[in-house]
Amino acid sequence: MSESRTALKSVERALSILRAFSNLGPELSLSELARHESLAKSVVHRSLVTLVDTGFLVQDATTHRYRIGPESLALGLAALSTEDLPRLAQPYMEDIRAQTRETSTLSLLVGNQRVYASQLESPQDVRMTVEVGTKRWPLYAGSSGRAILAGFTKEQLGEYLASVQLRPLTQNTIAGMSALVDSLSVVRDLGYAVSAGERDPWAASVASPIFGRRGEVLGSISVCGPIFRFTPDLIHGYGKLVQSSAKAVSGILVAHTKPVAAEPKSTGG
Repeated sequence: MSESRTALKSVERALSILRAFSNLGPELSLSELARHESLAKSVVHRSLVTLVDTGFLVQDATTHRYRIGPESLALGLAALSTEDLPRLAQPYMEDIRAQTRETSTLSLLVGNQRVYASQLESPQDVRMTVEVGTKRWPLYAGSSGRAILAGFTKEQLGEYLASVQLRPLTQNTIAGMSALVDSLSVVRDLGYAVSAGERDPWAASVASPIFGRRGEVLGSISVCGPIFRFTPDLIHGYGKLVQSSAKAVSGILVAHTKPVAAEPKSTGG
């Protein structure tokens, strides 16, 4: 067999293994994958080593079973970001902007960071704007990132905390692991995250997580603007608004239904 044909077979085998996680389940053993591929364990294991090394799969240190890794998720979310999610979120982001007169954003989880997938800018002269699709932001800084972190499973969060260094973006960025974990508990209780000057010293935001068809966190939806306009009497209403919007988008993804127009909601201020 020629060298090019051998390389092609290796790629085909790797892609087939990745597809097995959609067909058979989220976690698979070497034996299960070997049976699925009708190949010797040693042959499949070589592909698995490469897929783990490149981040397309992750192996559990205790069970030795494999699951989809951050690079596979990043590819899936890249496809999702260009199709479903911004389109589904659009009417709810419009509703958020209309009710608050502030900028609304959609963030997507990519690996252990996030990117802004879309924004609808505030109509006011002084307003918040973000860089869409061009820069990755840490999850520990700002409400959009911490809303996503709050949606992590216990295992995901443990892996994240073990791998990340909390480098402050401003003097208000959460600096300690225990403080970050405590803040995520508050986010889960409230259903939304609040940030004041954590990513930009002059900006504030409120965000809630969006979940996919399998219950996995995909990203977050937010309202953001100048910190002086995000007064305590408004923040709770903004929180309920973004939470309701995020739940609606998540529900559409789970139900495989077409989006409906967002209904007017009161922010309480």
